[in-house]
Amino acid sequence: MRPVVTAKQMQAIDQKAIDGFGIPGITLMENAGVGVVRALQERFPDLSRKKIFIFCGKGNNGGDGFVIARHLFNLGSEVRILLAGRLSDLKGGAETNANSARNIGVQVDEIDSDNLNRHDHKLRHCDIIIDALFGTGLNKPATGFIEKVIDKINQSESVGKFVVSVDINSGVDSDSGQLMGPHVKANLTLALAHWKQSHFLHPAAGVMGKVRLIDIGVPVKACEDQNIQVHQSEDEDIKSYFQKRDPNSHKGSYGHVLVLAGSKGKGGAAGLTALAVLRAGAGLCTLALPNSSQKAFEVHPMEVMTVPLPETASGTLSLKAKESILDLLEGKSVVAIGPGISTDAETVALIGDLLPFIKCPLVLDADALNAISHHNNWLKELPPETVLTPHPKEMSRLTGVSTEEIQKNRISTTSKFSSEHSLILILKGSPSLVGLDDGSVVINPTGNAGMATGGSGDVLTGIIAGLLAQGLSASQASIAGTYIHGQSGDHFAESESQTTLIAGDLLRCLPETLKRILP
Repeated sequence: MRPVVTAKQMQAIDQKAIDGFGIPGITLMENAGVGVVRALQERFPDLSRKKIFIFCGKGNNGGDGFVIARHLFNLGSEVRILLAGRLSDLKGGAETNANSARNIGVQVDEIDSDNLNRHDHKLRHCDIIIDALFGTGLNKPATGFIEKVIDKINQSESVGKFVVSVDINSGVDSDSGQLMGPHVKANLTLALAHWKQSHFLHPAAGVMGKVRLIDIGVPVKACEDQNIQVHQSEDEDIKSYFQKRDPNSHKGSYGHVLVLAGSKGKGGAAGLTALAVLRAGAGLCTLALPNSSQKAFEVHPMEVMTVPLPETASGTLSLKAKESILDLLEGKSVVAIGPGISTDAETVALIGDLLPFIKCPLVLDADALNAISHHNNWLKELPPETVLTPHPKEMSRLTGVSTEEIQKNRISTTSKFSSEHSLILILKGSPSLVGLDDGSVVINPTGNAGMATGGSGDVLTGIIAGLLAQGLSASQASIAGTYIHGQSGDHFAESESQTTLIAGDLLRCLPETLKRILP
């Protein structure tokens, strides 16, 4: 897992690298500048022929900008620095690197409200603009002159100039993902040393363009005292959860999932979940659904066993199904409840009656979550290894907090709920977050806007249940399931498009996705 830090944690990590490990701050600044230039060379093979303007602030982010300018100048690029302040105000590494850049011939112009427009002609004819104004150093909305500087950068971006932000876009809050006010809109954002939370959280992530992480030589051990609770999952983490199958195994070796789902008109949700269980590798899946819905599943999908259950007049699961379901629980490895099950009062009562009897890992989604939202005491009835998979509106119902507030505080909301209730919470969205029962949060880096389609969450529920059935822990199944689900969507979007993606495409792409991950 790769750490995702707050601005305060990053400041402490930098200080630890300097004071605890003897790495001079100016060395880290040099490494940052070199890393940015290398990333630009990868993006622009003809970088030496580009005309580049760098907007520098007076702090360390500006110091990075001076280093970048020096190395670009040495490459042969036509580079010019616009300093939002006075050279006489610079201190420490920023001052040293400003002097170094000027000494080799880099043009540095001090800008203010009076002369800001003086460079418009040259800006119109440049190729690249680099934002090195503030990075994580801005903690209030930009106003006055700085607002004008940000507007100037954005005007250039709007007419086709390629804008690069160093570490984080100026005007973006580093921790919350919120836009504090005027902010730089970039084509490329180069994060330094560690990811910051706003590199993933919207709306901030939406103004960053492509985001890359630059290693600046901060020792891994510099993070050890920071109690970092937020991480990003990576390919290697997911691969580590899986082992090769025993050639002497059988279908019973990979678990048996019971799916309680479906209602009149919503049998498709149940089918998607059940098929995802099997596609994720579970040995067996039994789909229990209302009698009238079950008839549609008699032949297809052929791989899923189905059980018809007593139903209400409206075609939902009836309380009369309780005894049959209790019998079905016998020998099951995992239970998944919710997709398409409805919020019919009798069906909700049935869910409440069943929860105390479920002792195996449990995945709750969709209308099962809506049922709990009206009976929060049911949360105490949930077995260990329970996974909840709400989208923001469902999360709002569970917590009584508005969807808007949840979206503004996605990480803290996820952390608080999962730790208070000792369960795994997957807050779906962009990005999806996995909250673990110790309060830590894993950010999922996969997935795309094409997955905002009906049935996508039903597939996720099935994948997680299928992984649980094979012996992964609730945290592993949730982290891996969310990652695999998103990567299947990315695979389809890459080969086809985001716009045409439907939930069934996620199922069709699962084999190729798992092939890349399984040993």
